[in-house]
Amino acid sequence: MIISILLMLLTLSLSLFHFLYGYKEALRISEEKGLIKGWSVIISFPLAFIFAHFANLFYSQL
Repeated sequence: MIISILLMLLTLSLSLFHFLYGYKEALRISEEKGLIKGWSVIISFPLAFIFAHFANLFYSQL
């Protein structure tokens, strides 16, 4: 039970971190001139959804 709570909180915080990081990088990229490298946005949004799914999974086990 306690492990599920800890895992849910960990994955929830990782999900929020990746959403906020991807949003910040998307804002930074949108103001750039020239060659744009968007790998951080491409990687961080799917990771955020994966961690959100895990957070939901661990929350449903409570």
